[in-house]
Amino acid sequence: MNSILKQSSSFLLADGIASFNVLGLVDLSVEFNSFVTPIKAYIAQHLCTDMIIGMDYINKYNMNIKVQKQIVTIQLHNHQIVVPIVSVTKSVKIPVISSTTVLLSSNSARKIPVAIPISSISLPFIPASSFKPRVLIDTKNKNLNFQNYHSDLVLYNTKIFPKVIRKGTCLRYLLCCSMFQPPRTFYSSHHQIFGATRCTGITSAHSNLRTNSDLSNRSSILNNDTKYTSSISRYLSATVSPSKKLLNPIVTQHLTSLVENIQNDQHKQDLLSLLKRFSNIFDITKHNIARTPIRHVINTIPHSPPASRAYPQPDREEVMYELIQEFLKAGLISESHSPYAAPAMLIKKKDNSFRLVVDYKKLNVITIKDSSPLPNMEDTIFKLGKGFIYFSKFDLKSGFYQIPINENDKEKTAFITPFGLYQFNVLPMGLRNSPPTFQKVMTETLKACRPFSLVYLDDIIVFSKSFSDHLNHLAHVFSALQDKSLLLNPLKCELAVQRINYLGHTITKNSIQPMNDKIEAILPIQEPRTLAQANRFLGSLGWYRKFLPKFAEVAAPIHSVTNLMRANRRKFKWQPVQSKAFHQLKELLTTEPLFLHFPVDDLPLILTTDASDIGIGGVLQQEANGQLRNLYYHSQVITPCQRKYSTIEKEALAMYKCLDRICSFVLGRTIIIMTDHCPLCYIMQKSIKNNRVNRITHLIQESNIDKVVHIRGQYNCLPDYLSRYSKE
Repeated sequence: MNSILKQSSSFLLADGIASFNVLGLVDLSVEFNSFVTPIKAYIAQHLCTDMIIGMDYINKYNMNIKVQKQIVTIQLHNHQIVVPIVSVTKSVKIPVISSTTVLLSSNSARKIPVAIPISSISLPFIPASSFKPRVLIDTKNKNLNFQNYHSDLVLYNTKIFPKVIRKGTCLRYLLCCSMFQPPRTFYSSHHQIFGATRCTGITSAHSNLRTNSDLSNRSSILNNDTKYTSSISRYLSATVSPSKKLLNPIVTQHLTSLVENIQNDQHKQDLLSLLKRFSNIFDITKHNIARTPIRHVINTIPHSPPASRAYPQPDREEVMYELIQEFLKAGLISESHSPYAAPAMLIKKKDNSFRLVVDYKKLNVITIKDSSPLPNMEDTIFKLGKGFIYFSKFDLKSGFYQIPINENDKEKTAFITPFGLYQFNVLPMGLRNSPPTFQKVMTETLKACRPFSLVYLDDIIVFSKSFSDHLNHLAHVFSALQDKSLLLNPLKCELAVQRINYLGHTITKNSIQPMNDKIEAILPIQEPRTLAQANRFLGSLGWYRKFLPKFAEVAAPIHSVTNLMRANRRKFKWQPVQSKAFHQLKELLTTEPLFLHFPVDDLPLILTTDASDIGIGGVLQQEANGQLRNLYYHSQVITPCQRKYSTIEKEALAMYKCLDRICSFVLGRTIIIMTDHCPLCYIMQKSIKNNRVNRITHLIQESNIDKVVHIRGQYNCLPDYLSRYSKE
């Protein structure tokens, strides 16, 4: 071997994910039974084995690996040599390291988290000679099961004195018999990119790992800031299994609740057994990043990086700090030196926990729209109308936070807090183009399950014609999700039901019926009892007069008792003929041709909203072929606290409540919002001098709002009526 030609570079292994660093080139001679084969070779740093033979070598020497005969043939200058394949079994001891420092009281037991440098594996264990306390493992096959680098051990201190187990202590070894030469040390990259772990989206293990390797008398130290993975995991993939492990009690409770409504005891038992096999994908007690080749990309027009100051929230600063630390530990974010800086803030949720929201308005303005289409909603629904009996519906846990983001675009997601600048490693909420990316990831993940499953953003439905088929289909879906390390939210899942609500429709074996939630704002409207009420009802429909066939003819009986001179208004009478006309007009609002059950693809949606002192109202519409069609009606009474809001705050609240209600219709689609409150027209481009309105704009920024348009009040009749009628 000649001297090394120093030429540093970096390459990916065959999996396309794990990387390794190259120090330079060297002229190398590989000898097989006195048969010398010269080749130029790269010198790699921390490779998983002594040498990897590449395609250049295989092609140059016509190398042929004959597995059945267990021989390798090599050819050069019409000479051929046959080399037998010798299987050398090596025992690999993988250290199991304490992830935290714990105090064991005398004669006490305690469960502690442990970590290994391999993401998911199930292997038998052997004790570490340097560790004295007895380790109790509650598993029949004496295997330790690791997922996302982590597991738990129960330690029992048999001494009369307390015992301190320090972070990084080697407690056990996993024993693996490998047909490959094992690596000499367990290595972890020390630079900020965190090597392949960060790229693959694998949840990292944190420890001060100090271990004496029985293989090489060397030690490896992995600091707190290190996230690591080992190429050995590829060689041990045969032992990776979602099989038996100690279940988290919370996960067990969720799995049990998923099957509690199943009447057939055998079906319930079979389904619960299946869920326990894949229990790790229902574990919502941890954060997780998907292993997917699709990453979110932020394409922007030429620009100067937008930067803002941090939003002051002194009463929530400590809560934000703790949340940031949690995200850092989980690998969702990292510290940043980016020129971008979007302000972050905390918004309280209904359960009194907090949600981290970043104001990406300035970034979204310069982001180029991703025109990738979402699945056609109508086609998606009608694929389910083919006599299927069993249905299961799944929702992803914190879906966006599971999707990795392109390495070069991470700096664009940088957000500023009172105590530092950070950037996302995963897809944050509020970015433009998030829905198309999410749809691509889910479509790619479940492409092998297309015959029996559908996915619309984070809503997955599995359908089958028999229970046995359904179990098999579920197993395939769970396996696909587990392969990509995607987590489901068991609190929003339904399993093996024969009637299910999906994308605004109720689906059974024999029917697909639209749900009433799209028109429930219209259905409870009571018949007018006074002349003023009758006039308001007719006025609310004035805008739709040209779209409603025979409107004048149907409404004539009501007009006959409302077109009264002042002196005759006391003669107003509401009789059966007016009642019939009233119900006919309500039916026209909720049926074809004015009402559409599905949005038309590639056309923008129009959301018209309004607010009053007692409620909010909104109508989702779409203009197709010159005809204005309604898709959704929403109305709700606001709380006593919300009634104290200023006018601009109530109008902004109406936008948020309507978008939140109809999110399955509008996510990923272009939206035009119409309001009769002019000051709201620029809320998506710049901040408003109103903290409450600004918080609302942060919550709606994940919707693809093209513009906010001001309309005159006379053209906003129905939303106005929906915001007021409930008081009458």
